[in-house]
Amino acid sequence: MSGEPSVSSAVIRGLEFLDRHAGEWYCTRCWADAMRTDVRPLYRLSVLMGTDEARLAGYEAKADGACKVHDAKGARLAGRKGPRSVRGLRKPRT
Repeated sequence: MSGEPSVSSAVIRGLEFLDRHAGEWYCTRCWADAMRTDVRPLYRLSVLMGTDEARLAGYEAKADGACKVHDAKGARLAGRKGPRSVRGLRKPRT
């Protein structure tokens, strides 16, 4: 073992998802639903994404943030806050 912490495939896929949807906020539940994966590893990742290091790497998270999916579902869910929201800051590759 190299002593490096392992990174789960859900975390890698989660970051790739945010890279493809840069600038769009997702609550952790809708982020997991969009990826068809368990929310728990993504929630843990979202906590780490609230740091300055994550922002420098191109990711951002905040508590009680907006969610693109909720806003798209109309007035009943628009503006609903998720427990944690995340987004990628990088421009998507074209």
